[in-house]
Amino acid sequence: MLRATLGLDLAVLYGATIGPVDEIGPRTAVLTADHADVVLVEPGMPCISARQVAETLVHVPHRLLALGAADGYDAHAVARAVRESLR
Repeated sequence: MLRATLGLDLAVLYGATIGPVDEIGPRTAVLTADHADVVLVEPGMPCISARQVAETLVHVPHRLLALGAADGYDAHAVARAVRESLR
């Protein structure tokens, strides 16, 4: 999935486990970023961790796009979805 971010001005946070979601990492990344756009790509169905991420960022203005590999999101589809989301 890292290939999906080539050429984009963004930071990638990688979680080796599905949960629980680290609260400090995402919050710090969003607070220090120029844009508060969060794209969550999960190995299975989207929204498994999206709720936890949204709860972590509840007091931080942001946009969240949740994608899941189970929905057919390969690297090319993720890249397309990210570019469309960042417009």
